[in-house]
Amino acid sequence: MNIVFEGLGNLSRAEIALNKLVIFTGESNSGKTYLNYALYALLDQRYSFGDSRYFESLAHQVTEQGILNLSLKDVLENEAPKLLASFETRFAKSMPRFFSAPAEQFEQFKLHLDAIALFDYEALLAKPFERTLTVGKGDELCEIIKKPNEDTIAIVVQDGKNAPRDVFSDFLERNFSRFLMSNLFRNAFILPSERSGLNLFYQELNSQRNSLINHLQKAKINPLDVIQDLIISKYPQPIADYIEFLNEASYLKNEKSDLCELTQYLHKKIVGGRYKVDKDGIQFLPYKSASKGKAYHKNLDLHLSSSTVKTLFSLDFYLNHMAQVGDVVIVDEPELNLHPDNQRRLARLLVRMVNAGVQVVMSTHSDYIIREINNLIMLAEEFDGRDQMMAKYGYETSDLLKVEDVNPYLVKDGSVSALQKNVNEGIISVSFDEVINQLNQSSDDIYFTKLEQLETVDD
Repeated sequence: MNIVFEGLGNLSRAEIALNKLVIFTGESNSGKTYLNYALYALLDQRYSFGDSRYFESLAHQVTEQGILNLSLKDVLENEAPKLLASFETRFAKSMPRFFSAPAEQFEQFKLHLDAIALFDYEALLAKPFERTLTVGKGDELCEIIKKPNEDTIAIVVQDGKNAPRDVFSDFLERNFSRFLMSNLFRNAFILPSERSGLNLFYQELNSQRNSLINHLQKAKINPLDVIQDLIISKYPQPIADYIEFLNEASYLKNEKSDLCELTQYLHKKIVGGRYKVDKDGIQFLPYKSASKGKAYHKNLDLHLSSSTVKTLFSLDFYLNHMAQVGDVVIVDEPELNLHPDNQRRLARLLVRMVNAGVQVVMSTHSDYIIREINNLIMLAEEFDGRDQMMAKYGYETSDLLKVEDVNPYLVKDGSVSALQKNVNEGIISVSFDEVINQLNQSSDDIYFTKLEQLETVDD
């Protein structure tokens, strides 16, 4: 599916094709974080269409009739284009609030989606969908039902004439639109580049917020209004969402995810221990030594642990307690605070996530990560000696990445361009190669100039 952003930060135009793995590279301040944030806003399933008139009409009909049967094909042909145009407009208008930025900064912003890929009739026809609106002690007011491989979408209400119509309209807009755009929407989780600091200080932020609320209540000032102005508005929505995730971690820790087994690789190969979350915060339990198995040193508060441990907490927690097949994970600078060895290992872990069914979008400055991904691409094609090579360097089949599953992009000079890729070399990243070649050239020049002077003195 192609997504086009226009007027996004310093990017005049960015056309992106989604894939199992999407990679943005480029210099600092080129717009990669803008892309990550915009994709997070777009892919996350909390959004709905903005044109309420269609859903108000549906609500009126179904409350009068009690049941309404719609043809999926008719909806896609006659209503979906108008709904999509409304969604694109609403999305553009939401960007200043989402980025916590002045409205004029997004005056030129536009979103264009590939309607043909988005409203794929055959894909939507195959999908089942069911949502129920309940009130009180579970009384059902409204249902949306679509069975797999059936064209009919049934909307059913109970005692609709005595129920508020705007409730039905809102329910239909939020849920019906999510089904129509289910080829795009999914559960989204973002790891912002600020994650190390937020992992450390989120409890302090909460403490300050609670103290502020107490003072405001004593002064008879509405604390919610002040918090909205003084705290929440300071952060772009992805940062606010990440802080909310940290606050909820102690409640989510009892859940087990679809991908929890991947944490074993992170524990053993990268951080050398495991995490513990409780009401007092985040702790790290390091392994005593590899020879003693899973024996741990004394618990360390997160602020006493290494920068690698601080950085990777949220990825570990997501994989252990939240991840589901079909999710999208957006990682801003996965290489943060990592030694080159760990950057390579993290690249393998991200590819394992892709192969397990999680879509990954990342922006990176790391040549080590790109080169390791290239190894995984090259090894995905069979050749004589491949098994011996994999055994020699410790690669497993779950590390291998098909070249057709990755879309790499260079963000530069206000635009986004697709990088070349092939099974023999992987991603051809000219940006990194140029810098490495310049560094090698300067090092050679300095070394041989000094050597020449030493030889002259010896003569």
